[in-house]
Amino acid sequence: MSGIALKLTSLLVRTVAKPIATAIKGQAKEHETFRNGCIRIAQTIHSTDLRLRMKLLGEEKIKIRPLNDNKAIDQGATFLSEFFIFSVAGGLIFYESYRSRKKAANEKDALADDISTLQDEIEYIKLKMKEYNLKVDDYKPPVGMNPKIIKFENPPVNSAPETNSAKKQEKVPPSQLESA
Repeated sequence: MSGIALKLTSLLVRTVAKPIATAIKGQAKEHETFRNGCIRIAQTIHSTDLRLRMKLLGEEKIKIRPLNDNKAIDQGATFLSEFFIFSVAGGLIFYESYRSRKKAANEKDALADDISTLQDEIEYIKLKMKEYNLKVDDYKPPVGMNPKIIKFENPPVNSAPETNSAKKQEKVPPSQLESA
């Protein structure tokens, strides 16, 4: 799926998730078991919230009054609907991340396959050159290059490159050095 199509699908799912969240709130008011679940969730969240607030203020023993049923149903249904929306959004983020990593891994594998194929082709050409008694050059990579994937029969020896002044001194004839 292309990036634009995935983003449009993501937007569509989020847009559909909002009415589903509203439907969750409506169902909480109509069905007894769902209503009891919402009340239980809301009471747990309410008591945990108050305990944490009071502990931050330094209070040790507090009595927490439960929420009335209508308020608990509303808060529980709100929590469930928001949880649904965030789980859909989080799932889409994880899916996009997984898809991106898989695409990068596939590209890396394809590149490794291409390099391997080229190495095999080089070896084949070297073999054919030996069959025809042609001289095979002892190619060495340029100084400073350290290939990690390409194989060489003789590993490259990387010596420090000569400085420009050292090269100039070697090329200057001794007679010119004495006159200067």
